[in-house]
Amino acid sequence: MNHNELFSAWVSLTKFHDRLLKAMDYTLKDKFKLGIKEFYLMYYLAQSEEKKMRLSDLVPKVGLSHSALSRLVTRLEQYRVGSLVERQTDPNDKRSVDIFLLKKGEQVIDEMQMMINDSLLSQLSEKDIQNIKRLVE
Repeated sequence: MNHNELFSAWVSLTKFHDRLLKAMDYTLKDKFKLGIKEFYLMYYLAQSEEKKMRLSDLVPKVGLSHSALSRLVTRLEQYRVGSLVERQTDPNDKRSVDIFLLKKGEQVIDEMQMMINDSLLSQLSEKDIQNIKRLVE
């Protein structure tokens, strides 16, 4: 594969990714009034052993600045059907803040994951799904 073919493949991949991400973001906002960044934050919390992470550890995972992520956490604390997360200052290090996924947050993230999975299955061909699986192996 020459450099132009590799570059063209990379551009196609990023366009495909962006298109899917925008579709998922739109779907989440339509049903939950939450976007893909909120999904990622709650997803990482749900995957963690104690359903909690330090705010500073979430910054690179979610892809937001510390202050933007803090505002996102505030929105999740004030969610329309009740708080989805809770922040607590670490008693051993007053500068550190832990974010906890609450039971309601676990329910919402489960619903979001099912909806995203259904959306992807309806939008992607079997070939697309196999190609994606191959890319991440």
